[in-house]
Amino acid sequence: MKLARLMTESGPVLAVNVGEDLIDLAGYVRAASRRGARDAERAATFSVLDAARASGDPALCVALNREAFSGLVAAMGSAGRDALAPHLVKECRHYLPPVAHPEKIIAIGRNYLAHALEGSGGVPQEVLFFSKAPSCLVGSGEPILAPEWAGRIDPEGELAVIMGKSGRYIEKDRAMDYVLGYSIINDVTAREMQHHDIRAGEPWFRSKSFDTFGPLGPFLVTADEVPDPHSLDIKTLVGGEVRQSDNTRSLMFKIPDIIAHVSRFVTLKPGDVIATGTPEGMKAIFPGDTVEITIAGLGTLTNKLVKE
Repeated sequence: MKLARLMTESGPVLAVNVGEDLIDLAGYVRAASRRGARDAERAATFSVLDAARASGDPALCVALNREAFSGLVAAMGSAGRDALAPHLVKECRHYLPPVAHPEKIIAIGRNYLAHALEGSGGVPQEVLFFSKAPSCLVGSGEPILAPEWAGRIDPEGELAVIMGKSGRYIEKDRAMDYVLGYSIINDVTAREMQHHDIRAGEPWFRSKSFDTFGPLGPFLVTADEVPDPHSLDIKTLVGGEVRQSDNTRSLMFKIPDIIAHVSRFVTLKPGDVIATGTPEGMKAIFPGDTVEITIAGLGTLTNKLVKE
């Protein structure tokens, strides 16, 4: 499944991406019920939708119960456009983060060799990780806010891993079983502040955690839709100019390495977001610049930097 949370004129909507269309999931389930969907399938999907409405994190709730929707999602994929038309989301102000309330955001530093070499920190010998405040999350289409006092601001396009099960001391050869799916994250960084804090021996947290410094989305794509997350083209454009271009095969520490290492120190929980690192191409952005990050199969995350 490829799930999205959208803000529309009438409020938030949970949608499934089918081809080029976004389909209102609740509307489609109600219609399927009226058409006589199997009793067990109808009961399961309505139960999950009710839980999703109550959870505050509906895309995560539905994704964690993907099997309950397998028949309906397959039917969506094979349905004609006329059958889907009544449930199309026709207007969208902007996307909301597909994971609304992760307990934590873990970010991996210097995980592409070329990026590690373009900075001054050197090449890490083990997984280097830090955290971003979950309050920094925004969706695709929402602005990144730039305080005048923040100094240089850089975008960092990254593959995001969304966890699906709790685990501590997760074994490397079982790590992918804990992955729910994937998304795109922009690890926006107040670069001058980060360098100042590194020189002072202080944490990176504040330079990474400004409100709006964590665009995430537009979709939560379940793991079954991504056969090999280590072979995805990733590209960052600013104002149409290519700033970053690589492939996730260049990750020095692969996703199982990351999960195994991080879970030695903290328990990973469903909905936790792991930003796997950014390719080379550090360069400032300025108010008015639009950042577009595209990862093959996951969509394009688009946000504009504006003065706070």
